[in-house]
This record gives sequence, C-alpha cells and structure tokens, in this order.
Amino acid sequence: MKYVRKLTPVHSYDIPGLESWLEEQAAKGLYLKQYGAQICTFTRDTPHTVRYRLDYCNTDRDPDPVPGLLTLYREMSWDYVCRSGPLFLFCTRDPYAPEPHTDPQTHAQLLKQLESQIKRGCSFLAWMLVLFLFFFLLGILNYGSPLVALAQGTLANIGLFLGLIQLIKMIPALLDWRRVHRMITHLEAGIPLTPIPSASRCRRAVNGLALVATPLILCALLAYWLLPHPQIRWSLGTEGRPGDFEPVLLTQWEGESYHPDLLESDGVTIFNSCQWDMTLLCPTRWEIQQWGSIGPETVRLELYWYRPLFPALDRPLARDLMNYLTTHEENTRRVDEASLGPWTVTEHPVEGTDYLATAYNPNTVYQYAVAAGNGRTVSLSYRGPQDLEDHLPEIAAMLS
Repeated sequence: MKYVRKLTPVHSYDIPGLESWLEEQAAKGLYLKQYGAQICTFTRDTPHTVRYRLDYCNTDRDPDPVPGLLTLYREMSWDYVCRSGPLFLFCTRDPYAPEPHTDPQTHAQLLKQLESQIKRGCSFLAWMLVLFLFFFLLGILNYGSPLVALAQGTLANIGLFLGLIQLIKMIPALLDWRRVHRMITHLEAGIPLTPIPSASRCRRAVNGLALVATPLILCALLAYWLLPHPQIRWSLGTEGRPGDFEPVLLTQWEGESYHPDLLESDGVTIFNSCQWDMTLLCPTRWEIQQWGSIGPETVRLELYWYRPLFPALDRPLARDLMNYLTTHEENTRRVDEASLGPWTVTEHPVEGTDYLATAYNPNTVYQYAVAAGNGRTVSLSYRGPQDLEDHLPEIAAMLS
C-alpha cells in the first residue's frame, strides 16, 4: 500500500482545526493512517465525505477506560483511527451517525480533565525553570556579577542554558493550555465544537524545520559522544596558539634569571600552557598560565582573554572583573588573617583601549590589571617583581 506523508499544519490540541484539516484531506482521497505532531501518514483511496472527531480519555484511570470508549464509538458507527497524545481520533462515513458529544457542558467537563493534565505539565516545567534559575543565581553569588559569572563560572552557564531550554519548552505548553481553555470557554457558553479551518503555512514550516533539525542535533550529540574531542590545551609557545592574540610572556618580562616550570602531562607543559574555552557570554575565551621562579621566589602570571558575544560588553565586563579580582583576593584569606585593606585602583588612558586599570595593595603579593577595547577584554593576575604599570602598552596590544 502506498503511503502519503504530509507536514502537520495545525497544533495537536487545536481540535476543531485538526478535524477540519483531516476532513479536507479525505475529500481529496487521503485518509489518515498515523498522526504525528510534525508529520502525518495517509493512505490514498477514492475521495469520500468523512467526519473526524477527537475525544479525550484519561488513560491513567483504573480499570482501563479505552476498551469501553472504543466500544461506545463503534456502537455509534464511528471507527477508531489512531491516537494523538491523550486524544483519540475517530472517523465515520455514515452521514446519519450521531455526534459523539451533543451536550456542550458535558464536553467541557471532559476537556477540563485534559486541561488539568496540561496544567500539571506546565507546572512541572515551571518548577524546573525555577530550579535552573536558582542555580544561575547561585553562580552569580559566587562571582558577584552576572557578567563575570557567565564569563568564568560553570554553574551560572549550566543554570542559564538549562533554564532557556525549559523556557523554550514552556512556551508551546502554555499555548496548548490556552487553546484548550478557549475551547472550554466556548463549550461552557453553550457553543458546540465544530470543525473550523485553521491550517497554517507557518505551522507547517515550523514542523518541517523541527523534522530536519531533530536528527541533525541527535547526530551532532552522538558524534560528540563517540568521536575524539579536538585539542583545546597546548604548551605555551606552540605555533599558532593562542590564535586570537599574542600574550605577554614572563620569559620576556623577567629576563634570563627567570626559569619556567616545564612539568609535562600528556605532552603539555601544564604550568606554562594556553587553553581555549567558551561560555554563553564569551564564545571565545583563552586561559594562559605561566609559572616559574627567580631563585627561591615564585613568579606567576594568570591571564584570561575574552571575546564577548556582544562587543559592547567588553568594558562592563572589565570593570566587573576588576571588582571580582580584588574581592576574591580578600575572600580567600584565612579567618585568622588580617584584612588586606583598601585597594588602589588606577585607570590609565592608553591608546587602543576603552578601559585599562591596575590594582595594587601593599598587603598582598598579587597585582591585577584589566583592559577592554575592540570588543575584547583581558584580565591579568600577576605575582612577581615587576610593576604592571610598566607594561601597559604590552597589555593594550593584546586587544588589537
């Protein structure tokens, strides 16, 4: 038997619209074999006038009410076709077959059970959305700023990403709730449901896009799971890495007395390395680690380079990073240690930057610098004998 498949141009819970569309297809000789939210399968035969009706049945009840429902429709000369979620689809070619629902009030009470089921689904999605937003807010509290949390933190990015997915899932669920509620309102007003044309090209296009996108996404996830991941971490000095800018190097700052720590793991000098990463806020982020020593003294430079998704966020991100760096240094001190006291934050007007500032505190061994410009942001945490204010042009050059 030859089958014809068509993209579904109506919503699953648009009962009058779906009934009308199926009756139009029957008039063209296409009879529904299997319903799908994105695509429907039809068989081709001689065109006839056919009535279609959707009915709700609560399958969670005990004993199973489905056999009784099918028997009732069969006694009224209606044939079972297939299911559409919690809705059962019936059809008849008998023009004298009675309508399954003759009392709008009774029909409304039945659809209220369907509305309750949809509301429970919406409530679950809403609670999941609240949970993921809680994770997002918790991530912000850890960093003190939404921008820094999304640029550096894992928890905030996961919470926001999963929250957006839940929000995307909630929108069609709420629209389904709205459609069913409108039908109930009409029925309670004494207006019976009758097939009404509502097929939409837009809905057909959306279903077509979903039909194509779903297997592509699944294939991408499968490839990510099965195939080896591309390298994202390299030894500092590897040709072409990092590929977006030229980082400042301690070997140039400190001179011949500086000895980098060249301990290797999996072929990478872990304490002198560059690593590519991405977050929701920054599709490109580089982390540069440089550790070494001058005699018995440890020298360290930790550098982060960001390219925000929206270039206008480069300066706000830099300011928030400076606040985070100075606050984080205070918060990581032990309880019995004295407070660091105020930081001296100095802004420097350097060509090629929209913002460049350094932070110094005589009670700590660390100095900080942040810079922003050209849609890029860079932050440095330095421990060593140099003064970051002597290297401002080199810091600014990383933004070009």
